[in-house]
Amino acid sequence: MVQLTTSKSLDNKMYLDVNPYVPSLDSVVFNSERDGGHENLYLMSLQNGRFVQLTDSDDIDGDHANVSPATEEVFYVEDRTFTSVSLRAPYRERKIRKVPDRYDVKGIVALTSDGKTIASSLYDEEEDRSSLVLIDVRSGELETIKKIDGKVDHVLINPVRGDTLLFHVYGEDIGQIGLVDVESKKKTMLTDSHDYGVHPFWVNGRIAAFSQDAQGDTPKQVVTYDIRDEKFFSYDIRESSNHFAMNPARTIIEGDGHKGSTPYIYFYYIKPGTNKVDTVKMFKHNSSSETESVHPHAAFVNDTDLIFNSDADGKGNGNVYLLREK
Repeated sequence: MVQLTTSKSLDNKMYLDVNPYVPSLDSVVFNSERDGGHENLYLMSLQNGRFVQLTDSDDIDGDHANVSPATEEVFYVEDRTFTSVSLRAPYRERKIRKVPDRYDVKGIVALTSDGKTIASSLYDEEEDRSSLVLIDVRSGELETIKKIDGKVDHVLINPVRGDTLLFHVYGEDIGQIGLVDVESKKKTMLTDSHDYGVHPFWVNGRIAAFSQDAQGDTPKQVVTYDIRDEKFFSYDIRESSNHFAMNPARTIIEGDGHKGSTPYIYFYYIKPGTNKVDTVKMFKHNSSSETESVHPHAAFVNDTDLIFNSDADGKGNGNVYLLREK
């Protein structure tokens, strides 16, 4: 276990779906409030621990920023404007697209793996509808792919193919997961009205995944959907967690436990060829679930190593940790 940051102010890895590691720089991007309580983004070398401040603002949404290793940039929203900053000196910032005032930008700045396309959900409160949009990073051109009734608080584009949007509709007693084909605009719901699916994520470019709350005799599950074969697969999670991630090899599911009773990072090792898992308690993180910044929000940086947030000392000072499996 390596503690990457040690600030008395809040430091955190960005949201659940974000892998902040940049292999070409052997560095990670993190968000911090060490600048007078304002969220700003920083780049840290894993070789020597040195870091630089990438942004200087009091109006960015650093929790929902995203990293493009391919273009060596980090993308975020500042003053309703999709913006990027280079991860190499002189760290140039570029404004990409500003959205109208009537929209609320929801979720992370989702990216294709080549860093050329942004996906986002723009929520219109008056209409109670969400526009799932794509933005061309170079030109700033915006295309509305689909309008969805209700609040879509997450939309994730297939990172490899860029041809499918995975989204979550959230509201009181609502948790629905769906897909939209970018070309045909066809919508496919992966959950029924009585299900409660949350926290969608992609595994490589073929598997759409999400977690589903316990129902009757069925425990909480991590559900995967193969978009090519159109087949579901589910893993029973007996030692439950709030959020999940899966490594690229699809051999480990990560879970973050629950605050209070079981505040641990769990590895659920998948038994080959089955939907069974072996559960191993990896680290006591002590993080609460009261604000997004102090959720563990773990992400695999490769098939074995995990980056996450923790308040390990229990003093309310979040920091960023790297768990390296032996």
